[in-house]
Amino acid sequence: MKYRDIYIEKVMPTVDNGSIPARVRCGDNVPVEAVIYSTAHQFLRARVVIRSVSGKIISRTEMKYTGMNDVFRTTVQLPKRGSYSMTINAWIDRTTTIIRGILSWLEAGESVDSDLLELKQRISQMESKARGRNRKAFREMWKIVNLKKPEKEKLALIPEAFSSILDKYDKKESETNTNKFWLEVMGDELSKSWYEVFPRSQPPEGKKSGTFRDLAARLNYISEMGFDVVYLPPIHPIGQTNRRGKNGIIPCTKDDPGSPWAVGSEKGGFKSIAPELGTLDDFKFLIREARSKNMEIALDMAFQCSPDHPYVREHPEWFYRRPDGTIRYAENPPKKYFDIYPFNFYCENRDELWEELKSVVMYWAEVGVRMFRVDNPHTKPVGFWEWMIQSVRKEYPDTVFLSESFTTQNLMYRLSKAGFQLSYSYFTWKNFDWEIRDYFTELNSPEVSAFFTPVLFTNTPDILSYTLQHGGRAQFIIRAILAATLSSSWGIYSGYEICEDTPIPGREEYLDSEKYEIKTRDFNDPINIREEIAHLNEIRKKNPVFMERGNLKFIESNNPSLLAYTRGFGQNKIMVIVNLNPEQMQEGMVELPDEWKGYSRVNVMDIYNLESYSWVDGRNYVRLTPEFKPVHILKRVLK
Repeated sequence: MKYRDIYIEKVMPTVDNGSIPARVRCGDNVPVEAVIYSTAHQFLRARVVIRSVSGKIISRTEMKYTGMNDVFRTTVQLPKRGSYSMTINAWIDRTTTIIRGILSWLEAGESVDSDLLELKQRISQMESKARGRNRKAFREMWKIVNLKKPEKEKLALIPEAFSSILDKYDKKESETNTNKFWLEVMGDELSKSWYEVFPRSQPPEGKKSGTFRDLAARLNYISEMGFDVVYLPPIHPIGQTNRRGKNGIIPCTKDDPGSPWAVGSEKGGFKSIAPELGTLDDFKFLIREARSKNMEIALDMAFQCSPDHPYVREHPEWFYRRPDGTIRYAENPPKKYFDIYPFNFYCENRDELWEELKSVVMYWAEVGVRMFRVDNPHTKPVGFWEWMIQSVRKEYPDTVFLSESFTTQNLMYRLSKAGFQLSYSYFTWKNFDWEIRDYFTELNSPEVSAFFTPVLFTNTPDILSYTLQHGGRAQFIIRAILAATLSSSWGIYSGYEICEDTPIPGREEYLDSEKYEIKTRDFNDPINIREEIAHLNEIRKKNPVFMERGNLKFIESNNPSLLAYTRGFGQNKIMVIVNLNPEQMQEGMVELPDEWKGYSRVNVMDIYNLESYSWVDGRNYVRLTPEFKPVHILKRVLK
């Protein structure tokens, strides 16, 4: 009769009980945990076993019991990108169980003669299997057993001093293994900083529209702020029919450039480039120039058409039809978008449509694009994205997809499970202490961080939050600090660095939106926060804990305007304290991280303000002033 003595449950990181690979970044300290328990008072041991696709063992890592609720935990590192399997292996450590039993009986004043005899017999059995140097280790073990010392004192030494030899020769009783859980190991694409920019808004003086080569000349400016990804809105020809003018009005004037998201004209569609931006060779030049500066070009994929797109003429069956036979415009009641036709992903010729849209992404991947921001994926079938992303990544495994979806949390999560490695988030609207704590505690949980990686954008061409409209320069700095330190990936839309904050009255949108016009900016405006942004990105790159996922923990503060949290594990944690109030100085007492407690003095270095402090165990006084000192970013100095 088969039975189990050991139960392994709630393994993390896993997604949907292992049906979907968990995502991790190569080189990260990836937390692994499981609930492991057994009948009776057995001492359990467990380890994480990582294997390659071929089954070769990459690593075995011992798990430690946390002392709480049968939870065992450790961290593992994966050496390079690819697919790996993870299993948890647990067993009863009989020798340590016997020793712990002896120590307990001694504490109770009971006789342990028979238990000592059992222990000696067990050591003898193991010794008989040993050879060479290992036999010497057992002789050392016997010396401890035979010492003229109290049993309690000497036996406690054995499990710790001889763990490796016991692991090799002690029988693993009731050994139990989980099923395989798969890990998708990715590179640094999960920890990039993004800068969104319109190429047409980079014209030199005297030119009407900027080009790819004009943008290439500005890459140094972006690189000096420390950004890794230069993200472009759609670069395709823009339709003329129902073209939107300034602030989205219809009709437009003859000089209005239109919205890049109204894709397609008589000059081409998704595989074409707007002539005013340059040629395909110019675009390839931009990609090469960016990579020479350690940056990537990301391209916006907006699967929708202007009424002038060639698809409308060649494949009218791909679109929604009204009863009168006309093609339906895009709608989001009460709004209608007369310059856009949405695809009907459920049309009779669905397979043909899906293949064509996949070929669009494959085309740009062949050109050299490896990062795609996808517009409104939640309005298309999840099954399409799952199929398309798998197909593209089969040919180009380093391709990355960012989901721009603002919808229900469950659907955002489902899109990530379907293949989107990165996602927009609701960070823009999380402003108060409790909102940030609740939201990021959920995103940082093992269940969610195993598949969902948010890119924290401070602003977008569509979104100028009320907090930025009214908070001034200090608020722009504060929100950048939060975005750069709460997640492994963050970004800004051009103009943020000069604190652009003029809205359409009563709405969270920019007045004179760049979506509908070419904007010129004075990036040397004294209000700019370029140095602060560059400093944040430098701190991120020098301190890998900010690039890792699943390592965020909030810390107690007696002032809700002082948000405190840590990134990292153990003594390598970095502590961040942010003043959330852009108008007033805030002071209060902030708790030390648990790992820093137990010392009379704790020396810390503020790597943002370049100051050092000597803190005491427990709570410490903090005083932060908007704009001048809005944050502490603290590393413990070990002497």
